[in-house]
Amino acid sequence: MSAHNLVHELAQANVFVPVSGNSTVPSILYIAGAPSDGVTGAATASVGSLCIDTTNGKLYINTNTLASPTWTVVGAQTT
Repeated sequence: MSAHNLVHELAQANVFVPVSGNSTVPSILYIAGAPSDGVTGAATASVGSLCIDTTNGKLYINTNTLASPTWTVVGAQTT
């Protein structure tokens, strides 16, 4: 069984972590930089999915559809 280096994996761009095999269940994405509406996570990130920008330290939530995600900053993040 191979070990994972989580710090190394999170430093890589566009890491997708499915919560389940069901496309209607939210997932978590780790990317370097802000997500792009309609592009980042299209067909993989259902409504309610989270996207963590590992470069700027911001958290986003998909407030639209699986086919066309809209990434909204969670809370009042100022950095």
